[in-house]
Amino acid sequence: MRKIIDLYKKSAKDQLVWTYIINLGQDGSHPSILDFKEEALRLAVIDNLGTEQTLIIKIRGY
Repeated sequence: MRKIIDLYKKSAKDQLVWTYIINLGQDGSHPSILDFKEEALRLAVIDNLGTEQTLIIKIRGY
């Protein structure tokens, strides 16, 4: 299952920081929306885009 996830700064909610396309569930599992948000947050921290306290995560089309 593939989802497009946008990251916004909490301080400027209309300012798009980054967009990820995350693909989960290739192993036959059924990922939840929370799984996609957690993966996006994990990637954002690795890429030094922000933290859970500074980012808003929105899933497109959901």
